[in-house]
Amino acid sequence: MPSALSTPDPDTGFTLDAALLEQRKASSARRLHTVQIPAVRAAGFAVLCALALVQGVSSGGVFPPPEAARLVTINLLYALAAWLLLRYGYRPNARVDLSLLLFHVDVFVWLLNLHHLEQKNLFFAYFLLVRVVDQAGFGFRRALYFGHLVTLVYLGYSVWVSMTEPARALWSDRVGIAVIIYLLALYFAISGLVTERLRNRTRQAMRAARAAVVGLEQKAQALEAQAVELDLARRQAEQASLAKSQFLAVTSHEIRTPMNGILGAAELLINSPLTPEQQRYVRTSHRSATALLGLIDDVLDLSRIEAGKLALNPKSVDLRALVTEAVDLIEITARDKPITLSCKVEKRLPRRVLADPTRLRQLLVNLMHNAVKFTDHGSVGLEVTIRAETAEALGLRFSVRDTGIGIAPDDLASIFDAFTQVDGTSTRRHGGSGLGLAIVKELTDLMGGRLQVESRVGVGSHFWIDLTLEKAADEAPVAEPAPAEDDEDVSVSVLLAEDDPVNQIVVLEMLKMLGCEVDVVDDGEAACRSAALARYDIVFMDCHMPVMDGYEATRRIRAEEQPAGARSVIVALTADSLASDRDRCMQVGMDDFLTKPVSTSQLSATIERWTGRRTNPATQW
Repeated sequence: MPSALSTPDPDTGFTLDAALLEQRKASSARRLHTVQIPAVRAAGFAVLCALALVQGVSSGGVFPPPEAARLVTINLLYALAAWLLLRYGYRPNARVDLSLLLFHVDVFVWLLNLHHLEQKNLFFAYFLLVRVVDQAGFGFRRALYFGHLVTLVYLGYSVWVSMTEPARALWSDRVGIAVIIYLLALYFAISGLVTERLRNRTRQAMRAARAAVVGLEQKAQALEAQAVELDLARRQAEQASLAKSQFLAVTSHEIRTPMNGILGAAELLINSPLTPEQQRYVRTSHRSATALLGLIDDVLDLSRIEAGKLALNPKSVDLRALVTEAVDLIEITARDKPITLSCKVEKRLPRRVLADPTRLRQLLVNLMHNAVKFTDHGSVGLEVTIRAETAEALGLRFSVRDTGIGIAPDDLASIFDAFTQVDGTSTRRHGGSGLGLAIVKELTDLMGGRLQVESRVGVGSHFWIDLTLEKAADEAPVAEPAPAEDDEDVSVSVLLAEDDPVNQIVVLEMLKMLGCEVDVVDDGEAACRSAALARYDIVFMDCHMPVMDGYEATRRIRAEEQPAGARSVIVALTADSLASDRDRCMQVGMDDFLTKPVSTSQLSATIERWTGRRTNPATQW
């Protein structure tokens, strides 16, 4: 008889297209009702036939027993007829639901089997509960309805037996069986509430995602309408019809550019003389913008992962520096909480390994951010240890422990699902989209690692990731001079090539706070002229500018440098965020890559890494 098949396997491929989703839903529903349910029904009645034959053999006499043979014939003919009826008569919006009708008929056909099987033992009546169990997948109400139905049908059957075969009445046993059937049916129906709620939550999340995509498309169309030149508007309309991967890249760039202005301006305000109330407002604005950017990044990353567009870009990485950078990023999130952050790296860990630094950093930041979010006080710690080592590779464990709210055992299996949180109620205390851990799980799988968790409610959680990374030879950065004793007193000369007026102001003020001397140009051609006239310690180059973009400007600067002369340090400062964008920057001759929005601490770390000079501005962070 049919089992819980109400949730069919979806077609492969992530999509938010409503029409395509509806088409997949209809196809899955037809496959469920015309193939899967009839197949399971046939298997169920085949089991009943086997039981009838076995019972006939144990009773002695001829084989097959006549009564059992008749029963087998009825079962098989019914299963065949039910399949043919669904195969040729099923309609998704028909006035009569054939599948539901046959579920009712199943119960009465089963009574024929029960009348034969219970001659040996009355416990075969409990098989009626199968009908309640498989309906739990369709929802609580259907399971509850069939719970009442099978109980009433069994009581009616018992009355019929007592009237036609008084010797088999056995009312004391049958009443007890009926009571137990009813109670178990209630339990199974209530358990179906969990499935129903998860399904509804997933549908709501998909509707919200579709609404977000529609909103982004409408915003893009509005920006196109404001374009002054008709030819530019035409090109933007053509770009909007490109493939999904290109759409993701454009969307990410267009969002990150204004987000750099929002976050940068908020950071500058925080470090300005404001009243306590103004400080609170600005910090709230900065946290909200950071949360929005994280949500956008998570949605885009999840789309790339599920579309198979996300690929790793392994390179030689200073693992200790990467871990330290991840902890530094989380310190900003945890600064308003009474939480102690700690980081411990095993001393014998080699300095450099082969890994994708962007994705490994994202993995660690997501894990620690999740720990900080659900920890109101106490500690959050990151530990990196060596589990195994060969001449070529390392087996590493990245552990994150917290003293947060913990996770109930029943919820551990679902915390890595997209758009899912342990507390999904409207009264939950901790926000978020439920994508952080889902992306951690996907990235871990992409890296060939293993993600595990242990947790106790009210005590805390322990997440750890086991990864195998190849060793890399130690190498010195191309332009990382050893700092002199008095380097901190020497200002750093910077050329900023940026066409967006808001980003010009924000990045310029950040660099001034770091004590840098800054020249600003708004296109690549002007950057080439400035680099030819003066020697800058570091050049921050936007990639998309008018007149000449940052890629061509970098090529020309490199071409004009003398082979034996000093080489300028050029760092991309761009809203592009894909691995292919980083590769393109490196190919044209850039030395490093920063993705907007950028913070003062990131600029400071980059300047120190490439010039060897520390910048320590007075800050309120």
